[in-house]
Amino acid sequence: MDIRLWHQILSPYEQAVDELMMKFRYMKREYQERGQYCPIEHVIGRVKSISSIMEKMQKKNVPEERMEEEIEDIAGIRIICQFVEDISRIADEIGRRSDLEVLEIKDYIRNQKDSGYRSYHLVVRYSVETIDGRKDINVEIQIRTMAMDFWATVEHSLQYKYKGRIPERVSSRLSKAANAIISLDDEMSSVREDIMDAQLSSQLRYNLIEDIVGSIENLYRMASRREVEKIQEEFYRIYQQGNIEDLKQYHDQLDLIAQAYKAQKNRQGDGIKQVAE
Repeated sequence: MDIRLWHQILSPYEQAVDELMMKFRYMKREYQERGQYCPIEHVIGRVKSISSIMEKMQKKNVPEERMEEEIEDIAGIRIICQFVEDISRIADEIGRRSDLEVLEIKDYIRNQKDSGYRSYHLVVRYSVETIDGRKDINVEIQIRTMAMDFWATVEHSLQYKYKGRIPERVSSRLSKAANAIISLDDEMSSVREDIMDAQLSSQLRYNLIEDIVGSIENLYRMASRREVEKIQEEFYRIYQQGNIEDLKQYHDQLDLIAQAYKAQKNRQGDGIKQVAE
C-alpha cells in the first residue's frame, strides 16, 4: 500500500470516533439533565495507529485489500460504567439506536478469557458523510466497569512489555487480581442502590442550584437591585442549611417570583406602547 494513502483511509475512522464519542457524551448529559441515574461513567475513543494495524494484519495474515473488512477494531470506543448491571443496559441502548447496526457481540463477561480478561464487546456499523460520499465504518465498542478497565489496562501493558509471552509468575498474579476484580464488582453491586440514590441526590442538588442561580441572574434584568439582593440572600441562607427539600421549595417559589416580575415588565411595556400610540 502506498504510504500516502494511510491517512486518507483512516480519516473516516477518526470522524466516526469523534461523532460517536460526542453522541455517547450527550446521552450521559441527557440522563443528568433529567435527574436520572446514568449508566455511563465516561467515554474514550481511539483510532488504531498505523503500526498497530500493520502488526495485526501480519499476525492474522490479512491482505491489504481485506484490511477494512477483517480488522474490526480500527475504530474503537470504550464506555466505562460503575456497575456490572450497567453493561447490559448500555448494550440494550446501543441495540435500539437507529444510527448503529450491531454486527457482532462478544461477551467476555459470561465467557471470561483464560487470562482473566472481562469486557463486553460490540462490533457495530456506523455511517459517516465524507467529501467522497457516505462510508460505512466498522467500530468496536467495549463496555466494562471501572474495575475491569483497570485490570485490562494493566494486562495490556504487560502484554506489550513481554511481547505476548507473560511469565507464569506474573500471569498467576494477574489471574488472582482478575478474581479480586470480580469480587470488587460483586461488592459494588451489593450497595448499588445506595450509591445510585446518593448520586441522584447529588445530581438533583446540582441541577437545582444551577437553575436557581440562572433565575436570579435573570431577575437582575427585571427587578431592582435591592429586591434581587434580598432574594439572593435568602438563597444563600437555604443553601447553607443543606436541606434539599428546602431548595426544591425555594426553586418553585423563585419560578413564581420570576413569572410575576416578567408579567409586570410586560404590562409596563404595553403601557409605554399605548402612550406612544
